[in-house]
Amino acid sequence: MKRLVISICILVFIAALSVGSVVMIKLGNEQLGELVESTEQAYLSGGDTKKALDELESFWDKYYLALSYFSAEPTMADMTRAVKKLPDLYKAGSDDFLAELNSIKHWSKLLYDTQFPDLSSIF
Repeated sequence: MKRLVISICILVFIAALSVGSVVMIKLGNEQLGELVESTEQAYLSGGDTKKALDELESFWDKYYLALSYFSAEPTMADMTRAVKKLPDLYKAGSDDFLAELNSIKHWSKLLYDTQFPDLSSIF
């Protein structure tokens, strides 16, 4: 009987951890998306793009640290490269600036999709 209770407790703990990680990724991706959108709007409207970039980079550094506990996706490395390239692209006035912002949005969705549990990832 004790083994059954311990087994159930372990399964509940694993399920709670899984749900918690998916929720954390979802909320983090929403905030990342908002920061990317605000950076894009600042760039297009001639606003304070530097400040928006600093906020985006600061958030990504914290979010990356939290994500690294749950995922070792190559997508995270791609996102880090894209975030770190943004200030240089902005300074150079490159047309690739908006493309990199769009790629960050795409990779964040891809990251969430790969971490979301479904039967195809189990079997």
